[in-house]
Amino acid sequence: MPRLRRVVAALAVLGLASGPAWAAADRLVPLVAGWEQYFKLEWEPAERRGQPIVRGYVLNDWGMPAARMQLLVDTLDAGGNVVAQRVAWVGAGILMPGVRAYFEVPVAERSPGYRVSVFAFDWVQVGGDDRN
Repeated sequence: MPRLRRVVAALAVLGLASGPAWAAADRLVPLVAGWEQYFKLEWEPAERRGQPIVRGYVLNDWGMPAARMQLLVDTLDAGGNVVAQRVAWVGAGILMPGVRAYFEVPVAERSPGYRVSVFAFDWVQVGGDDRN
């Protein structure tokens, strides 16, 4: 039994040692590099019921439908540094080629600037035979 306690204690120490490194993780970045070649964004800061939001449209500018799209909204300080981030779903379901979808993302506070990017999405393959 003493050996088991030593193993558990060692694992606890390792967990504590790795905790701060995890807590100081780098900021989020889009999961698909080059998403700009597939989608176009237009957005603006706004307000809904007195709360700050970022609202706008995402356009599927590619030849395939996209689904499960998420946006990354960076809140920027006056120097352009990221001070907060928020990932939000675009509630459009499947975004067909050439179609745009409206979005609103609540943000924690008003800020001198924001940056919006496509964080993640899945391509939807249409047609073909999926029988084995």
